[in-house]
Amino acid sequence: MFAHMVEDLMKEPLSEIVKIQLKDYENWQKQYTWDALQNIRYGQSFCNQYNITDLRLYYSRDWVFCDRLIRKEYITRP
Repeated sequence: MFAHMVEDLMKEPLSEIVKIQLKDYENWQKQYTWDALQNIRYGQSFCNQYNITDLRLYYSRDWVFCDRLIRKEYITRP
């Protein structure tokens, strides 16, 4: 039962998809250094910055996974 709950949470974000400009994302990446020094995860910092509820990002410790997911789902395409 718990495995099904986790699987459902990992399928899709809980909040409405927010679209962010690539330059804004790159600026946030530069500012993330301060959050990293405070032991805040990459995805957690991103969610906090843009007021996003996405448990896949928030709890992930893999910044590469988070970066790919952010670029795929949250960055606007030109």
